Amino acid sequence: MTTLDLRPSALLGLFFLSISPAAAADILYVDAGLTTGANDGSSWADAYQGAGGLQLALAAAVSGDQLWVADGVYKPTTGTSRSSVFQLKNGVEIYGGFSGGESALGDRPAIGTAVSVLSGDLLDNDGSNLRNDNSYHLLSGAGTNSTAVIDGFTVTGGNANGSGNDNKGGGILCLAGANPTVQNCRFEGNRCTFGGGAGYINGTPSFTDCQFVSNIGGSYGGAFDIANAGAVRFDRCWFQGNSAARAGALEIFSTSGARITNSVFTGNASTGSGGGGALWVGFGNNVTIANCTVVENTSTNNATAGLLVSSNSMTVVNSIFFYNAGPGGAQNTVNQISGTPSVTYCVVEGGIAGTGNLSTAPTFESVIAGDYRLASGSVGVDAGKNSGVPAGIVLDLGGKPRFWDVQAVPDTGSGAAPVVDIGAFELDTPPVFTAFCYGNQLGILCPCGNDTFPGTPEGCANSLGWGAKLSTTGTNVYANDDLGITITQARPNQPSLLVQGSVAIETTFKDGIFCMGNPTERVEVILLDANGNGSTSGSIISGGNVPGPGVTRYYQAWYRDPATSPCGTGSNFSHALQIDWL
Repeated sequence: MTTLDLRPSALLGLFFLSISPAAAADILYVDAGLTTGANDGSSWADAYQGAGGLQLALAAAVSGDQLWVADGVYKPTTGTSRSSVFQLKNGVEIYGGFSGGESALGDRPAIGTAVSVLSGDLLDNDGSNLRNDNSYHLLSGAGTNSTAVIDGFTVTGGNANGSGNDNKGGGILCLAGANPTVQNCRFEGNRCTFGGGAGYINGTPSFTDCQFVSNIGGSYGGAFDIANAGAVRFDRCWFQGNSAARAGALEIFSTSGARITNSVFTGNASTGSGGGGALWVGFGNNVTIANCTVVENTSTNNATAGLLVSSNSMTVVNSIFFYNAGPGGAQNTVNQISGTPSVTYCVVEGGIAGTGNLSTAPTFESVIAGDYRLASGSVGVDAGKNSGVPAGIVLDLGGKPRFWDVQAVPDTGSGAAPVVDIGAFELDTPPVFTAFCYGNQLGILCPCGNDTFPGTPEGCANSLGWGAKLSTTGTNVYANDDLGITITQARPNQPSLLVQGSVAIETTFKDGIFCMGNPTERVEVILLDANGNGSTSGSIISGGNVPGPGVTRYYQAWYRDPATSPCGTGSNFSHALQIDWL
């Protein structure tokens, strides 16, 4: 155990650490609405401008760069070439959804607030239903690996109605060897004539926290046609209102290792004889659907409106298939799932053979409102199979902890408590932390008038003019040992230290407020990146010597802020978190 001496002389030695700063990546700024400045991407004031600004930034970007893109509409060409695309690059991270003026990635407003749009409507005539002049594809992942990142965009207006590969993947085209990382994106209103209105996949990309809405996939896959691909990943995604002749949302053909987790499929439609209102899977191996909610999809000709499996080995676990309707509105087992997948610990309308399966209606918060969170008392609560949750999956579709024990409900699933719920959502859980000790004039004042604005949940102001913040990932369940703590808005490229205390106090120290008292622990050194952000990488329980569940501990981050700091002491603190270990 490393116990901290809280006397000032000891703290000086603890907090003034000599740690080399991390290397900084270049940031290129893009703002479609800007009409002044140098148009060279060097700052928000001199950002690349206009609908073609993102293409200019991509052309200039090299591995290690980040592109920060303000709200507005961006097109793959300012001309009329339908073959022009936004080509993703290895080592280049593209972030949309900025308002413009932010100084840290964590300052972006909530996704969907400031909308950065990639549009294939080259002539601005989609409102007149004229799409034959639209881009074939908006994004290309050709030659990329997982370091090619796109995050925070709406992708719309792609129309792959050409020949060859130009009849596939209206939103994104991922041919062999295309493995980009796609996060926090919405693909809406894209179409194609062959397969994959939102995207065609022949590589192994990953999609996290994405939405696929009202895409039209021609023959195969309203959202995606996945063919001869590998370990494609969809996690925490929403598929709604997509349609194709076969597979309203996802077609997975001759593919091995694909995995769909924590996702909702609703309102998708198969309009041909092939079936699969939500999903069609065939001629591959080891496809997994885990903790998904597949509801209210339709198939107008074939009976199967949920999942149709043809000549494929696949696993379905911890998932809900209910209210999916075949021709004439039929809602029996065959309308939910057909074929021979391994189905266990699922809720299936009409019932289906397999261990742990249930046939009772799952009771959602509101089917009419499209709120598919489990309601209190739902049969899906604590009824899943823990080992059915793939490694690394720790959050549900709502971003809440994936494992949570509702103590009033008997554990009817498989595994030790907490037992996972069935479906895309865990039953709502209490907050992981309580934040306190802000530098915002609502409690003890900051040392030298460097208070932040009242109501702002951050520490005392640093040399950049704002206070540092803490947030968490994972849970406060002691047995899970998956809690992570992140510091943002601190001083870039400086060391920080996560500190744990056993009592809550407030006393000024250095440029900030020290919020905890003895006994204290030095939990982990965190190197801050070029944006002043950093996260823990080890066990907080082990680092802080937390004795067990039922105890409360307090957490705060100290960080270096060189000689220009407001009070001249060279360091500061974030606000603090109270964690009640359960």
